[in-house]
Amino acid sequence: MTPARQRLIALGILAVVLGLAWLAVVQPIADAFAAQRDGIEQSRRMLAAYEGRIAMRPLVEAKLAQMRSRETGSTGLVGGTSAELAAANIQNVMKTLIESAAGQMRSAQNLAPVTSGGFQRIEIQYDLLLPMTRLKDMVYRIETVTPYLFLDSVDLRAPETWDASGLQLDPPNIDVHWTVRGYRWTGVQ
Repeated sequence: MTPARQRLIALGILAVVLGLAWLAVVQPIADAFAAQRDGIEQSRRMLAAYEGRIAMRPLVEAKLAQMRSRETGSTGLVGGTSAELAAANIQNVMKTLIESAAGQMRSAQNLAPVTSGGFQRIEIQYDLLLPMTRLKDMVYRIETVTPYLFLDSVDLRAPETWDASGLQLDPPNIDVHWTVRGYRWTGVQ
């Protein structure tokens, strides 16, 4: 072999060794640094986004305070942070009204709430017994109470054996089945 050819082979081997050293040592380190740079850049973008959201906090709190003041300023709406709490508030009002009219609540069933236009409709079906002479006052009190409540699907059943001409001391009870509806502000439109 000629000395020029030996030098050429030695240079080739050196190039292969340097290439393998590059691929085995230098390239993984360079890739690790590049991955770190990408991670740092992504962290900076996320930090900027979080700082932007933090800067918006006073605006969000002001909007929330405005919405809460609007909710509390709407006295006709049923209070409660959820549909279940609003239904419980309606049931408390109704229980008081029914007991004050000498009525007996047999059952109360919450219906599924319906949300529309920022309001949530809360409905409860009631089955109760009520003295016949107190029905008119009871209906009036329900529809004039605050929060505003509305009656729907009213079904009344009087006893068949009642004699209005007789001298009964106690008025007969009538079976009442109705749905009471109230509205809660959700703010979501």
